[in-house]
Amino acid sequence: MKNGTWRASPLALVSALVIAAAAILGFFLAKHSVDGQNQALLTEDATQAAGYVSSLISTLSSTLDALAPGVTSTNGSPAAFEAQAKPLAGGPFTLLLARKSGANFVAIAVAGNGFKKGQVLDDRLTAALDKAGSSVVPGPVTYDGKMSTFGLGLGTPLVPAGFAIYELVTLDPFVATNATQAQPFHVLQAAVYATRASTPSQLVLANTRALPLRGDTFGAPVAVGSGSWWIVAEAKSPLAGRFPNAAPYVVLVFVLLLALAVGSVIEVVVRRHRYASALVDQRTTELLASQEALVRSERLSAVGQMTTVVGHELRNPLGAVMNALYMLRRSLGDPAAAEPHLAVAERQTARAVNLAQDLTAYMRERDPELAPMDLGEVLSDVLEVTPKPANVVVVEDVGAVELNADSKQIAQILTNLVDNAYQAMPEGGSLRIAARVEGNAAVITVEDSGEGIDQELVERFFEPFFTTRTDGTGLGLAIVRRLTEGHGGEISIQNGQAGGAIVTVRLPIEPSRELAWR
Repeated sequence: MKNGTWRASPLALVSALVIAAAAILGFFLAKHSVDGQNQALLTEDATQAAGYVSSLISTLSSTLDALAPGVTSTNGSPAAFEAQAKPLAGGPFTLLLARKSGANFVAIAVAGNGFKKGQVLDDRLTAALDKAGSSVVPGPVTYDGKMSTFGLGLGTPLVPAGFAIYELVTLDPFVATNATQAQPFHVLQAAVYATRASTPSQLVLANTRALPLRGDTFGAPVAVGSGSWWIVAEAKSPLAGRFPNAAPYVVLVFVLLLALAVGSVIEVVVRRHRYASALVDQRTTELLASQEALVRSERLSAVGQMTTVVGHELRNPLGAVMNALYMLRRSLGDPAAAEPHLAVAERQTARAVNLAQDLTAYMRERDPELAPMDLGEVLSDVLEVTPKPANVVVVEDVGAVELNADSKQIAQILTNLVDNAYQAMPEGGSLRIAARVEGNAAVITVEDSGEGIDQELVERFFEPFFTTRTDGTGLGLAIVRRLTEGHGGEISIQNGQAGGAIVTVRLPIEPSRELAWR
């Protein structure tokens, strides 16, 4: 989670995607296999259903086979045909004896209600009877939206030349028949048409009114004597079974959930590893910082003991020496001759005093006494008591900056920084002191126009007794750092763009009341 946005690790994401891709591929392979099995079963059942319809047609044609010998023996006698056909006709069945007259066949004997004696048969039926032979031929099929009409015809040589017998069947195509009650139709929705195309007017039989069929269908030819019809079928439910058809989806969902689970587990492991690594790095950093602080503390402890003694022992004797030198200067008869020597003694003694004072200030452990203060006022006091070289120009840019701090320690910080800046410009220059508020911190910058610093020695500038000047004590910046960190702040130093050094001190506006000496 970064900036409120959840981001998965690449390892977890790749693992989940690989498993998901395998799941999708497996799904399509399994689905293809099951679809192939369903199609094979549909093909088998549709072919079997076509056989049952063909057997029904064969049963109907047996009536014509029974009538053909009588027509031949009576040489096409209408009366003999009607006498033989009447017991077989009636209801949906009409039996017809036709003779070719000119271009068309004419009905010469009728048993049933489908034709009238003397009726000239239409061109479609005439064309079918012209093709009639020893095998039945299917006649024209008509479906008017309620009833389907179809027929079968026989011709020469089973009847005399120029004659044909025809059986006409009229029925509701959706009524149950022996064929549509057969086993394959229990699992199929099927329709039989006189043509290969699913033309509504050519419907013969069907076990469903939802026509035309729009699902996965299979078509098979239906043998009708020397001709053929066409059956179109689709499965009422998956023929391979519900479980095999559901299996690809079950496997897909299961494996996708597995991919999610694996990705989540990997993500948890990766995040725990990251957390552990971050914790180790943090603890390592803390340990290194603690070790560094301990080493510095131990190193300064010995220095501190020595400094305390040296500072205490030097201050009083050096003060006495300075008083004696002062009295000596006044008591000498010829002060001019002794002046250079006295000035050297005084200068060196003052240096020793400053060293003792810096040592004592650095090693004194005193928590800051926090109180409201105006930074501008403290800076003005510091500039007033700190002698400014004649060839240095001071520029102040301090706004209304108020903070809770120890004014004496802040004055010490500013004094040391200003004094260092003056010493960095022995040939003169400009000193710019600025202060501003950034968030909950007061930022103080002291910039001189001297030669700048060596960036490789930045950290060493804050070490006690480290100095690049021949007359320095090496404690000025160390004291500044100690006092700054005692307020919960921080200090940095760098070179300016136009040359010179810039020291930046950041102090909290409201430091913690529980600050301890650092």
